[in-house]
Amino acid sequence: MTTGHVQEFACFTDYDKELVCHWKMPAQANCSKEFVLFYSKETSPVSNMCVPENEKDSLRCICTIYPDYFVAGLTYILALQFNGTDVWNYNVTPALVVKPRAPKNLTIEKAENGNFILSWEESYSSPSLLSGQPVIYEVKYWRKQHPTEISVEPINYQAKSFEITASSLKRGYDYIASLRCNYMDYPAYWSEWSEEVEFHNDYQVKAEDVLQMAVPTSCILIVAGSVICYFCFTK
Repeated sequence: MTTGHVQEFACFTDYDKELVCHWKMPAQANCSKEFVLFYSKETSPVSNMCVPENEKDSLRCICTIYPDYFVAGLTYILALQFNGTDVWNYNVTPALVVKPRAPKNLTIEKAENGNFILSWEESYSSPSLLSGQPVIYEVKYWRKQHPTEISVEPINYQAKSFEITASSLKRGYDYIASLRCNYMDYPAYWSEWSEEVEFHNDYQVKAEDVLQMAVPTSCILIVAGSVICYFCFTK
């Protein structure tokens, strides 16, 4: 949608501290001098003002509102002015546009079996409304030298760790992993990807791994040999 000078107006919230609205400009503008965003609760006539800023490295204006509280039924009435003229009106219900904060404190450790254990923490704690809510995760990891070859794995929402099997990785390479989350009762947006962790896969094939592969292979060869001998004998 476009109206005059405004394109792609949208809002999202971390549902804890801030409500962020942004819009795209067709040409470079000084957001703080040319725009003002007025907002009020649907249940209150009191209007507040948010002065936007130019988003870094982007042709977008961004305005951050810090509500006193968040509740499921809260709706804001927004009115955007460009040089004193109303150019956009918008209603937003924060509970419907939740973009959670990314998981934090991502770490990776090597387990005794040679695999890699990825661990993390939620970015929300009590009394935040998202604290303790059902949440699902996705982990992605890739070879540092080949960033386009990405593996993405879903993770059960009850987990706070994920095991990356070393034997599934290429030996001798550096890998990078990252994580994001989505709250099941507020599914509008996935979070951004978390900070990355780097690890080196020096996995060595062990004797028991060779044995595990050798036994079924030997069985197959024995069966195949028996079948061939049988047909040769019958002829």
